Formats: sequence, structure tokens, C-alpha cells
Amino acid sequence: MSTELNTDMARHPLGDADRRGDGTTVLVFVREYAFPAEQVWAMLTDPALTELWWARTRGTARTGSSFDLKWLNGKDMGEGNELDWWNGKVLAAEPGRLLEISNAMHGVIRAEVVPLSGGASDGGTRLVFTNAVHAPEEVVLMSLAGWHCHLDHLQEALEGKSVDWPHWWDDFYPAWEKIHAAYQAAQTQG
Repeated sequence: MSTELNTDMARHPLGDADRRGDGTTVLVFVREYAFPAEQVWAMLTDPALTELWWARTRGTARTGSSFDLKWLNGKDMGEGNELDWWNGKVLAAEPGRLLEISNAMHGVIRAEVVPLSGGASDGGTRLVFTNAVHAPEEVVLMSLAGWHCHLDHLQEALEGKSVDWPHWWDDFYPAWEKIHAAYQAAQTQG
């Protein structure tokens, strides 16, 4: 197991699920990172960096451009199979500030990058990350746990570390199960 990367997904607060009347659920995460906004933006848009924490990407962060995702944390089962590309498009891009993409599998993903100043957060960044999906409740809970883990992996990537994707299932699936249980418990209480 990789001991250099965090496996305690409790260091960041749980995200929220805003259920809309049209059947859409908007998953919302607000995270603060002690890194400059330019660095967070690069992690969201540079294919060499997205692969450190999120997924393999192809495309550019320009409104109207393609922006496809290939998840790297699938369980291989020893067969050498990779997950498929999920085709997407950039709905809106404001360099350094906003990336909104649609994706064949994951609905609309939006990342707002906000530089912080003053006090202990000087030079840090607030990331408001949302994902609007049409999905049954159990898939919503699984997605909440998944994004929670990926946004934790973003913290690691900003610190210069990278997820070892071929071993993700062994290293992080237990952490995913634990945070998934926390989302299930929160839904039961709420």
C-alpha cells in the first residue's frame, strides 16, 4: 500500500447533494487548497497533470472544444482491460477561473477556481466543484464518494504526489468504501 498518500478521506468535509425537481442531482464540493489558483487551474486542465489525480484527459479548456475523460481507477481483474473514453465538450471556459464540461457518462462537471487572500489563506485557492447528474440515489451516493476521493487526490497532486493508478483498487478502495458509508449515513440522518 502506498503510505505516502492520504487514505483518510475525513480531512475534507462531505460534499452535498442538491436534488432538483427535474430529476437532476447537483453534487457540490467546496475545497480550499493552500496553493495558488494558477496551479489548481493547471491541475484541472493540463492532461499531464489531470492524470495525477483525476483521469486521463484529451482536449483543451476552450469553450466549444472537446474534453474527454478516461478513468484510471477501474479494477483490472488481471485481464489488462482499460476503461472506455467518455466523450465530453467544454461548455464554458474562462482561463484560470472556470471550467464547465459536459460528459457522456457524468453529466455536467463545473469547477470554479477562486483565489483567496488575507490571513492564513493568502495565496490559497477555493475550488467550488459541482457535478449535475441524472442518477438513482445509490449512484448519487457512489458519485459523492468518488468525487470526494478524487478531490482528496487533487490535494496530493498539488503537493507533488501522484496516485499509482494500477494499484488504486488496493490502496484506495477501502478508503472509498469508508467515505461512501459516511455519505450513506449522512443521507439517512438528513
